[in-house]
Amino acid sequence: MNDIDNLNNLLNRSAQYEEELFGLFSDSDFQDDEKTIAITSMCTIALEHSTALRLLIGSGVPTSAISLLRLQYEALVRAIWLLYAASDSSISKLIAPLSKETEQTASNSLPSFSTMMSEIEKKAPSAAFRHLKEFKDYSWRSLNSFVHGGIHAVRRNKDGYPPALLSQAVRNSNNLTGLSAMTLACLINNPSLPKFVAGVSGKYFDCLQLNAHS
Repeated sequence: MNDIDNLNNLLNRSAQYEEELFGLFSDSDFQDDEKTIAITSMCTIALEHSTALRLLIGSGVPTSAISLLRLQYEALVRAIWLLYAASDSSISKLIAPLSKETEQTASNSLPSFSTMMSEIEKKAPSAAFRHLKEFKDYSWRSLNSFVHGGIHAVRRNKDGYPPALLSQAVRNSNNLTGLSAMTLACLINNPSLPKFVAGVSGKYFDCLQLNAHS
């Protein structure tokens, strides 16, 4: 099997991983409070970015695909911040009906990304922060370059995208998808659900980036 075949197989397996992972929540009843609504919305947005990343890679649009990895990551960071650190006031401002006034209020009052990470470090489980920080440490600069038309985007546009690089992006995206599912599991009053999430991920280790240094 050549590199392109391996990439296509990874894309198919990743779609199966996502389907099985979020199938765990098909019969779950989420609360209707503002906090739950905000978190489920952010996790759904992160999932949308992950799905789009795979579709774009499969369609031969790699620069846009890799750029979505940063958007997926930021949506997940906000979801975890909402779960463990956000005030009720911040949550209310985030999910308020959209208008010029509420848009400005949310923009002015919600913390920066770095502040969210700092608050996650203080209030979230250490494993959640460790995964987020590890991703940021090894991916943030290159993803910024893709998003803002920097050297990574320019050189890859000129020289092409090795299948191994695209496979790494898919695996990193799958890691974030697993964290999104674990975040959703924390909203359900079922202590077995996080174990089920971990069990599904264990079946798809071939789809995950197991070493952030690689």
